[in-house]
Amino acid sequence: MRELNRERDIEPTSKWLNRVQWVFIGSIVFSLAGSLFLRLFPATGQFFGPYYETLVKAPTWTYMSLLPLIPILMYRRQLGARTLGILFGIGAIIGGLSEFIGTTTGYPFGTYAYTAWLGPKLAGHVPYFIPLSWFAMSVVSFDLAGRIARTATSQILLGAAFMVLWDVSLDPAMSRAFPFWYYPDGGFFYGMPLINWFGWYVVSIVIMSGYAITLGGTRLIHSNAGLFYALNCAFPLMLSLIYGLEGAFVIGVVATTVPFILSSLRKRNPVLERAAQ
Repeated sequence: MRELNRERDIEPTSKWLNRVQWVFIGSIVFSLAGSLFLRLFPATGQFFGPYYETLVKAPTWTYMSLLPLIPILMYRRQLGARTLGILFGIGAIIGGLSEFIGTTTGYPFGTYAYTAWLGPKLAGHVPYFIPLSWFAMSVVSFDLAGRIARTATSQILLGAAFMVLWDVSLDPAMSRAFPFWYYPDGGFFYGMPLINWFGWYVVSIVIMSGYAITLGGTRLIHSNAGLFYALNCAFPLMLSLIYGLEGAFVIGVVATTVPFILSSLRKRNPVLERAAQ
């Protein structure tokens, strides 16, 4: 496939994006602070117990609501409404459909199910927030991969890998620290089966391919992409640490740093520049 166009400048951060991002960060901080407080002072659970579910859902649903909005604000000026809408549809529809197939058949992620903690569900299986999160993280992963890859094919494969690396940090926190979903048959990584990562990679490749076809040679890039990716990894990582999942925290930190290490090496080493072509 032809080499990607690298002529576009990094898109600047808008005032609206800054405001939404601060609310997004606030929801993360509130959730982490509340979790830490209850862990440090478990006796307070007698008072907060009746409100616990609400205290968990409120910041989580705020976080999940803003998750797709931030990439929309990031890329709207570069792409325009039509192209951005196509990318949104690709990420959300393919991601949502894969989740529906996964929760009803066990493929390609293994047997799992969502609890009621993420709110109403599509067809009783997939929370409405989930397809939106597929769009949000896949489009940012595609952006980050484009800073390293020199061809569309390598960007697709690398972007899909970044999605899997995000799940390394995400899954233990969301299935063990909080009961957002569960794997009834268990698995090797904090109850998660290995096939889950295979499914993530395959579905992400399909989504990234759709992005590459839609964008052609246009390079998708925004200065906040790295921060957004890091925040969405740091949130579950800190939850894992707070709830005593130290191994998941360490492994997740290593996984999270991979995209940034590759990006740094790519900038500094001309050998990697040529090898990526």
